[in-house]
Amino acid sequence: MRLNAAGFEAERRAVRRLPTLAVILAVMALSFAAPGWGDGGSPAPEASSADAGSAATRPSPQPIEEALGEAFGDAVSPLDAVAVDIESAEYAKAEAFLAPYLRAVEAARHRYHPDLVRPLLLLGDARFGQGNYPGALESYSQAMQVSRVSDGLFTPNQVEAVYKQSEALQRLGDGKAATSREEYAYEVLSRAHGTQNEAMLPGVFRLARWYRDDYNVFAARALYQQALKIHEANGQAGTPQAIPALQGLVETYRMERFPPFYVDDREAGALIATRPTGRFTNYDMPLQVNSFPVAERALQEVIRIRQQDADTGPTPVSEAILDLADWHLMWEHFRKAHTLYAHVYERFEKVGNVDAAAYFAEPVLLHFAAPKDPRPPPAGEREAQAEGFVEVRFQVSNNGGVRDMGVVASEPEGLMDFPVRRSLRSARYRPAMVDGQATAYAGKIYRHAFNYFPRSKKAAEEGGREAGREGADKGARDGGRNRESDGGKHEESDV
Repeated sequence: MRLNAAGFEAERRAVRRLPTLAVILAVMALSFAAPGWGDGGSPAPEASSADAGSAATRPSPQPIEEALGEAFGDAVSPLDAVAVDIESAEYAKAEAFLAPYLRAVEAARHRYHPDLVRPLLLLGDARFGQGNYPGALESYSQAMQVSRVSDGLFTPNQVEAVYKQSEALQRLGDGKAATSREEYAYEVLSRAHGTQNEAMLPGVFRLARWYRDDYNVFAARALYQQALKIHEANGQAGTPQAIPALQGLVETYRMERFPPFYVDDREAGALIATRPTGRFTNYDMPLQVNSFPVAERALQEVIRIRQQDADTGPTPVSEAILDLADWHLMWEHFRKAHTLYAHVYERFEKVGNVDAAAYFAEPVLLHFAAPKDPRPPPAGEREAQAEGFVEVRFQVSNNGGVRDMGVVASEPEGLMDFPVRRSLRSARYRPAMVDGQATAYAGKIYRHAFNYFPRSKKAAEEGGREAGREGADKGARDGGRNRESDGGKHEESDV
């Protein structure tokens, strides 16, 4: 099983390669129509009124592969073969086939026939894979338009195309428009299924993850709460189906208190003031902010569900307990954390399915507030983007804190040493354990990679000359002031 773009399960179909030459000949034979969807031009003209008048006497349309001729034989849809080409990164080959195929479908049907949707999506995927994001966005938009005309303005059939639009917009750097597409897809699903229908869950989770990744944690939290309401309405509260929503809820509280990036004091106020934004700010339940015990209870609920589920083995239960122990450690409830860590260590040893000593042999990073990449020089003064790194050696205490840091190596030297060390001071690790007891661990190494733009040699040389001139000017000014001062003293002495 795999997930399609809309987040729903889709069977992987076994695909048999088609007689490519015969397929192309059949498609080209029908590609006499004017340039259409596949060419990025205008669709073919509509059928005439005379044609429309005789439509009632025509038989129902054949599947498009039959309309294209017998060249396909007993083979599966050519679009399945194209999908395999795309999965194999043969994007140009797929695009070369799809353009005339779309013209042929349009000639055999009409410009808004549902048979156009899938090839348009595949054409978008082929263009996306080649880095042609504007072309991909155009194809996805055309697929959405065909779905809306064929099946209604708010048909859920358009959601896959809308999600693909969002991905293309994100690659084009338009995050605001991408978010608008994600929210529109959620609205479409809500209209189709209602807010309490179990069929809403894939859309709820997708938008929640989108908000979470954009650090809109409060909007993400409201959606995870909505997922829990859906589970409750469908008799799934307290069941394994509710675990992803509980875990997502916990993650929003963790990110609220421990952002995944470094925040200085000047930014903290604006960050804390963040609230749900966009189209969906009026949720059914009150928003909970700074209510961290809610997350702790959610972690406890996950443990209870795991323990009561007959199909859950001992390892998922232990992992759920570890999550609660990590939560306590992050909040510096060290006694509770150590008790739970020791309990999990004992469980591993008793059950024997996990090597407890190896599992807890080294510290595990739980939180690191990543520093921002260096600010780039002006566009005309920099070279191509490069990757740098900072490698730091330190000790992890039995409470998971970082001590005795020392930079082992960095490139460029000194550029990011201080920001990385600053972030490591507030980092938190799950401590190493020996014989069930948390213990300090010396010699831990963390390597932080970052992107930066080196200053061009020309700009560096000009900057050096400018600095030299400024130094010379400053020296001249200082020398003049010294002479004036000396002259004043000399005159005073003469008097």
